[in-house]
Formats: sequence, structure tokens, C-alpha cells
Amino acid sequence: MSSRSSGRNGCYGEFVMEMRVHLKICEGCGCLWYRAQSEGSVYCRGCEAKLREFPTPESRKRRGRPGRAPARRGVRILAVAAEMGGAG
Repeated sequence: MSSRSSGRNGCYGEFVMEMRVHLKICEGCGCLWYRAQSEGSVYCRGCEAKLREFPTPESRKRRGRPGRAPARRGVRILAVAAEMGGAG
């Protein structure tokens, strides 16, 4: 691994750490903040802390009538084909 790919440069006995960042606008409060290029967050640290208190969509209870189970159409087609002497 080269020193360039690890983000470190040795120059005259000193080590300098490089980090690529993007200047972003928080979608929660509108403030400007730096985000590491490898991260994917759209909220600043303050808004992320506030949003952690909210329930996730998966944890909320679904309201209304329960959905129908998906039809198992492929199994039925194979069974009919087997009866007619095809599909192995």
C-alpha cells in the first residue's frame, strides 16, 4: 500500500494526514457543515442527534387493513405443466 492511498504523506520527516470533504447544507436546519467524502449523511451532528429520538419507520405499527399475501403463480404454472407431462 502506498503512502498516497492511505492518506498520509511523509515530507521531510513529518506526517500530514489528508482527508477529502464535501461542503454540505443540512437538510434539517440549513447550516453549512463539512462531511467526509466517504460518508453519506445529509444531516449535521445536531440534527442527527435530534432525529435519533424519533421512531424508525420499521418500528412503527402499521395501521389499516393488512395486506394480501402475494400470489404463488409460478408454483401453479409448474404444477399444471407437470400434470400435462411437461416440466420434468
